[in-house]
Order: sequence, then C-alpha cells, then structure tokens
Amino acid sequence: ATGNLWGPSPERGIYKTTDGGKTWAHVLKVNDDTGATELVIDHESPTILYAAMYQRRRTVFGFNGSGEHSALYKSNDGGETWSMITNGMPYNTANAPTPRPESLLETGRNSIAVYAKDTNIVYATVEHANGGIYRSIDKGETWTKMAEITAVPRPMYFSKLKIDPNNDQRLWLAGVAMQYSEDGGRTWTGNFSRAPHADTHGIWINPKDSNHIIQGNDGGINISYDRGRTWDFANTVPLGLFYEVGADNSMPYKICGGLQDNNTWCGPSQTTNPQGIRNDDWYVIGGGDGFHAVPDPNDPDIVYGESQDGNLFRRNVKTGENKQIRPRQEEGEKNYRFQWNSPIIISSYDSNTIYYGGNFLFKSTNRGDSWTKVGGVDLTTNVDRNSLPIMGKVPGQFSRSRHDGVQQYPAITTVAESPVNKNVLWAGTDDGNLQVTRDGQTWKNVVDKVPGLPKGTYVSRVVASRSSEGSAYATFDGHRMSDFKVYVYMTNDFGETWKSIVSNLPQNNGTVSVIREHPRNTNLLFVGTEYGIYASYDRGANWTKFHNNLPTVPVDDIQIHPRENDLILATHGRSIWVMDDITPLEQMNDTVLGSDIHLFDPRRSVMWRTWSNKPLTSDKAFYGQNPPTGAMINFYLKDALVDRQTVAITITDASGAVMRTQNCTRPQPAPTPAAGGPGGPGG
Repeated sequence: ATGNLWGPSPERGIYKTTDGGKTWAHVLKVNDDTGATELVIDHESPTILYAAMYQRRRTVFGFNGSGEHSALYKSNDGGETWSMITNGMPYNTANAPTPRPESLLETGRNSIAVYAKDTNIVYATVEHANGGIYRSIDKGETWTKMAEITAVPRPMYFSKLKIDPNNDQRLWLAGVAMQYSEDGGRTWTGNFSRAPHADTHGIWINPKDSNHIIQGNDGGINISYDRGRTWDFANTVPLGLFYEVGADNSMPYKICGGLQDNNTWCGPSQTTNPQGIRNDDWYVIGGGDGFHAVPDPNDPDIVYGESQDGNLFRRNVKTGENKQIRPRQEEGEKNYRFQWNSPIIISSYDSNTIYYGGNFLFKSTNRGDSWTKVGGVDLTTNVDRNSLPIMGKVPGQFSRSRHDGVQQYPAITTVAESPVNKNVLWAGTDDGNLQVTRDGQTWKNVVDKVPGLPKGTYVSRVVASRSSEGSAYATFDGHRMSDFKVYVYMTNDFGETWKSIVSNLPQNNGTVSVIREHPRNTNLLFVGTEYGIYASYDRGANWTKFHNNLPTVPVDDIQIHPRENDLILATHGRSIWVMDDITPLEQMNDTVLGSDIHLFDPRRSVMWRTWSNKPLTSDKAFYGQNPPTGAMINFYLKDALVDRQTVAITITDASGAVMRTQNCTRPQPAPTPAAGGPGGPGG
C-alpha cells in the first residue's frame, strides 16, 4: 500500500493474508509518510521477501520526494518480521562517511528485482545523492554499487528495474528512454532499444524468450520480438488520456484535444467510411503533453493549442503553418508563470480575440501576435513556494525530486468570458483565488465569499452563465490538499454571494473537474467527476448519473456543440466520447415528463454519401463509431410499450403529403457483444 499521495495516511506499508484475501495483517509499517512501492518474492525461497519503502509527499505547489525513512527492507519469515537493508547502501547511518554528508538522510524512491534463474542475485536502484544501481549475490545481505545515480532516470516517475529472465547481466530500466545494460549494470545506454514512445512505465519480458518484450509507455502498448530493436504498436486498445477537448463548426465538425504526453490531435466527428472513424483519420497539430485545443469557430483551419507550462501555438491545419505565440515578458520583468494545463478561450464576440491564463490574464486582439495584461495585475497570491513546507520542512537542495511535476506555481487554471457582457471576465487559480472583473480591467477576488470552501482550494473550473451577466458557476478540487469533497457553486451577483449546488452529488467519491451549462437551456447542467458525468435539469437542485454505455472513468472536460447539440467528453483513460443530439435533454422538463407522449424537435439532418474508402487489412484496426445515419427522431413515452403496441411516426413534405410512416415497437434487449474483434464504442 503506497498510501495517500497528498497527505499522511496510516494505512501505508505491507499487508499479508493467509486466507485468500478475506483478512489482512499490516506486517510492515514505517510511518504515516512512508509507503510501499514494490514487493518482490524469492520464488525459490518464498519466505524471503523484499520491499521498497518510499517517503514522499505531493502538494498543489510542489513535491518532496525523499526522507530518512525511504529504504529497502527484507523479510526471511514470510513477511512476519522485517529488517532494513543497510549493508552497502548509501543511506547506511552506521557506516556514514566522515564528515557526515548533509544528504545522508535524503533517500528517495527505490526499486528491486530478483533474477529468476538464481535468486541469490538481486538488483536494486536507490535514489540518493550517492545512489545508483546495486547488485547482490547473496540474497540481499551485501551489496556492490555498479553505477552512479545518473543511470537512474527520474526515479520519482519511473523506477522500474527488470532483469532478463535468462541472463543476469542484461538489465532494463524504465525511463524517458528505456535504459539497457549488458554488463550487470556497470554501463548503460538509452540507444540500444529504439523506444517507440517516450516515458516507459511498464516492462514485461517473456520468461521463455528474452527477445519477446512488451512495453507500456505514455503512447500506449508496444511489442518487440527482437529484444527492442523493432516494435509493433498495439493500437487497438481503446485507451486515451485527454485533458481537454474542443470542436469547430465545419461539416462534419472536427474534434481537437490534448493527450497526456502524447501530443495535441484533431480528427473528424464523422467520416464517410461506413466502417467508422479510424485512428489514421486523426492527425497531430502539436507536440509534448497536449492540453487545451481550441479551434477558431469562424475559421476551421485555425486551432490554438499548447504543450505544458505555457507553450502556446497557433496552427493552420490546412497549410501546416505553426506559430509560437506564448506571451513573453518584457526586459527586466520576472518570468511569467504558467500552469501545467493553462486555459485558452476565444472571445465569443470577436474570434480574433483570445485570452490565455498565466499568473496574469493575457489578452490578444490579433490571434496571439501580441499581448496585453488584463488589468495589469498578478491574479494569484504570488506566494513563494520555496518558503512552503512539505512533510514538516521546506524542501532544500538535498531533497530528491524537489518539486518534480510542478514546474511553476501559482498560476491561473481556468478562465471564462460572459456571453452576456464582453467586459465581464472570470479567472480561477491553483492557489485558490477566484477573480472577476466587470469592466475588463478592475479585478476583485471573491473567493472569500464562497461558503464552506477551505482556503487555498484549487479552482478546477469557472463558467460564465448565459442567464445574466452576473451569473457564473465554479467548481473546486481539493484533492491536492487531501480533501476529496465535492465543491460546486453558482452566483447571480458577480460573486458577491454563492450558493452550493452540490445537492445529491456523491461526496468523498471523486472530485469535480468541470461544469458546463447548455447553450440554450440554462437549467441544464453537466458536471464531470472522477467517476463519470452527472446531469441536472433544474440548475443543480438535483443530479442524475448519466451512464448508459459510457465506462466509469474520470471526465476531465465537457463541450456541447452549438450546432449539432452533441455532448462531447474528454476522459482520463478512455479517450473521447460523443453523445449525438442531446435535444431530448435540452427540452426535457416537468411538462414533458407528465405527458403521455412528446415529440422532441428533430435537428437538421444531412444525407451523406458513404463509401468504403479504407482497405480491410486485418482485425488489428480500431474504429470509433460514426453517428447514426439518416435523421434521428426522438420522442418520450410516459409508459413503456407493451407487447404488440406501437407508436406511429408520420413524415410529410412541406405540403403535408405523407412521405413515410414508421411504426416503432417495444425495443428488444441488446445482444451480448462477442469477445474481441475490431472497433468498439466511443472515441
């Protein structure tokens, strides 16, 4: 049990069961700050176990990745008792060098692996100022250092060490590139294996064939049959970590979004291929980690995107032209700060005007060619994070992985422009400020007026309402402070007063990342949570889990297409999902619910000429679903149809002549899908 990343937790450590998992004993606990990250068993002597214990804490502003309690542990009695491995280790206080180094007690994340054919041989990585790769030939009793810490790539993030099951001199180490050694860890190279994608997190080696390797990385799953020289891409698994999603107004419209460490992409919401939407229908418009991707609503060739920490660009997807438009500080100014996922919005009043959040709110009236600061003031608390303690002390020069993963702090996380008054702007920050301006210049921080909100809570989203210029919604995410409550609010007076609209949303079961208001029905709201999406027909008074065939997955962003009325979701794990034509949700109300039958307004339909324009290569292809062909007609029945009962839908032309009559019967249960096969629902 690694334990809570964001706070102390007593459950950290190693657990043992002797009744098949019915009950568990907590057999190794160091303290509330130190959890177990690895557990390895000696398969020849199964009473011998090794564990890696890791003291670390992440906060909204930084990271402390080390302490005196990180270490390797060993048990000789099946996990009943444990002892710290110290002989030959850089954190050994009994044999510390003189003078005692200040870095002695700063140990980070460690990894351990046992050689399958001879379990006397054990390897370990130790994150320490004097750490590196270690080898033991006596079941971990004594250790020899094989290489310096430089061979251990970013332990906080990777630290997966694998021994070739058929050669104890061959080692693999996960990192940005896979590190490889053929001499027992003495020398390493990142070039032996041409890794297909950066950031390797998982490595499996076939125990019967060392040439057969499976690698899990930030781009997906790759398979090699020649020990990493060439790779196959298992690109049929419906996985994808989209932070944000956007859509343009072309016909059919395209969807753009940013993937975790896998670029910024655009692709069609529909194709003329009846098989569906293939992976190769999508294309990359920017590199790095992808986040917001905002197409120009009036020019489908222009998309604004970014990679991490403020690297903003404007891409012409027709010509390929790409221009970096990151706001730059003037000479003598302090560097601007940008969040990992910095917000971009295009003004609904003028598509040449864009806003971008840093520690200032930046505004451009020429599509990012030049910038001004709205109001000219830093909208964060401007706190110096290097003065803030983590695990009881301020991380210093000897702390391992210091602030890794949080490059800049504090900064703006969310921005909104009122659709009623272009001068009304909102901005939320990662250090808990919620700012509003009514004149496009003068800012007021209204977060203290939000009831029941802990100070400093991260603002996950602010959305200006169409109901009035003073109306807005705000969601807050406290999990980075070890607070997993749900916070959803609305205001009608520019933030002077706030009302919680959490209502019946589940508490302590996943925080809220996003809220959206329907563009025409301001009573219809959606929120994206760690466990899916919820809808409210009464402006937050009541919420309903909106599930159907959507997997239980974090929903990080929500868009509603203004023309097609499609609901578009960015999920953290299952890619992009679309619900076509949510007009029934838009027009649902108490009157409809009380009627025996109700016909919803059909949206405009297009008859597309489809053709199979892609080859049928094999089962190794993924197809996302196209929208249903033809015209969708939605109606509501108060009571379900019984056997042999029908509902007749009559289609007429403009003169009233009957063109077609469709009899709708009671729907039959959907057949259970066969296992395997290409395609599948969703993006």
